[in-house]
Amino acid sequence: MSKLLTGNVKTHLLRLTLPSIGGMFAIMVFNLTDTWFVSRLGTDELAAMGFTFAVVLIIGALAIGFSTGSASIISRAIGSGNRALARRTTSDGLVLTIVGTSVISLLGYFTITPLFTLLGASGHVLELVREYMQIWFLGAVFAILPPVSDGCLRAAGDMVLPVIVMCGCALINVVLDAILIFGWGPFPAMGMAGAALATVIARGVGAAASLALLHFKLHLIDWQMPHLRALLRSWKDIVTLGIPAAFTQALNPVAQGFYIRLAAGIGGVQAVAAMASGTRIESILFILSMAYSTAITPFVGHNYGAKAHDRVQETRRISIRFAGLYGGLTLLLLIPTAGLLSRIFSDDPVVVRLSTVYLLIAAAGHIGVHSSQWMSQLLNVIGKPRPVMVITLCRVFGFIMPLSLLGGRLFGFPGLVAGIALGNLLAGVLAYYIARPRLG
Repeated sequence: MSKLLTGNVKTHLLRLTLPSIGGMFAIMVFNLTDTWFVSRLGTDELAAMGFTFAVVLIIGALAIGFSTGSASIISRAIGSGNRALARRTTSDGLVLTIVGTSVISLLGYFTITPLFTLLGASGHVLELVREYMQIWFLGAVFAILPPVSDGCLRAAGDMVLPVIVMCGCALINVVLDAILIFGWGPFPAMGMAGAALATVIARGVGAAASLALLHFKLHLIDWQMPHLRALLRSWKDIVTLGIPAAFTQALNPVAQGFYIRLAAGIGGVQAVAAMASGTRIESILFILSMAYSTAITPFVGHNYGAKAHDRVQETRRISIRFAGLYGGLTLLLLIPTAGLLSRIFSDDPVVVRLSTVYLLIAAAGHIGVHSSQWMSQLLNVIGKPRPVMVITLCRVFGFIMPLSLLGGRLFGFPGLVAGIALGNLLAGVLAYYIARPRLG
C-alpha cells in the first residue's frame, strides 16, 4: 500500500514539495544560465533568446502532455495496487515521447525562418535565432525526454531521484555554456550555437540517468513488446489525459509570443529583451509553485486511485489558501527588489526600466496563476481533462489576449502587462469554481 494513503495531508504535501524545490531550482538555473551567458553577447542575442522561448516551450508542451498523461495513470495505478499497469504505461509513454518529438522536431527544423519571421524576428536577430534553433531541433529528443522520465519517477512517489538528475544536468549545462559559448581551451567560441549544443548535451545526460533509474531502481520499465492494439490503446489513454496539459503548456508560449509581438510593436527590441529577462526572473519566483504542483501528482493520484476522495478535497482547500499566501508574499518581495534583479540581465537602462515595470505589474496576477495551475493539476491527475481545457481556453483567448491587446493600445507597455495580470486573476477565479465540484 502506498505510504501516501495515511497520515496528515499537509505533512505529506510538505514532504513531497521540499525535495522538488531543489529540482525546480536546478531547472531555473539551467534556463537562467543560458540567458545570462547569452546576455553577455549583447542585446540582439538576448532578444533572439526571447524569440526562441515561445517555440521551445511549445515543443516542450509535447513532453508535458506525455508526462502528465503517463503520471496520471501511473499514480492512480499504484494507489489502486495495479503495478503491472504502472510499468506498462511508463514504457509506452517513453516510446510515445520519442516518436512524437522526432516528428515535430523534423517539421520545425525546416520551418525556422518563416516561423520566427511570423513572430517578429528579422535581420540579425533572425540569423541568431536560426543559429540556435537548428541545433536545438536536431537534439530535441534529448531535450524533451527528461521531463517525461522524471515525471514517471515522481508519479511513483520518489521525489528525490529526479532532483539529483536535474541538479546534475544544471551543473553540466553551466560548464558547457561557459566553454561552448565563449570558447575556452581548445573549443572555439560558438555563440548562440554553443548555448543550444550545451542544452542538448546536458539534457541527453539527464535522459540517460532517468531511464537507468526507472529500470534498475524502481523497475518501472516493461521491455516486453506489447501487441499493437494494446500499445495504441495505451497511447490513446496517455494522449487523452495529456492533451489538456500539453494544450495549456503550448498556449502559454502562444500567449507569450502574442504579447512579445505586441511588446515589439510598442517598444522594439528593447521591450522584447525586457520581456525575456523579466519572464526569466519571474520564473525564479515560481520555483515553489512548480514544486508544489509536482507534489500534487503522486499524492492526489495515489489517494484518488485508492478512493480516498476526502483527502483529495482537502488538498484542494489547502492549495487555494496557499495560492493567496504565496502570491501576496511574492508581490511584497518584488517591490524593493525588481529593479536590482532586472540589472542582472542587462545594462541597458531602458531594458532595466521596462523589465522592472513588467515584474511589478505581472506579480499582481500571480495568485491567479497559482490557482489555475494547481486546480488544473488536480483535475488532470484524477483523469478529468475536459474542465482543464475550459480553464486554459478561457485564460488565454478569453482573458489574457484581449486584455493585453486592449491595455497595450490604451497605456503602452504598462497596460499590456496589466492586461496579462488581470487575465491571470480571472482565470484563477474560474479554475476555483470549476474544480470544486469535480474532485470527488
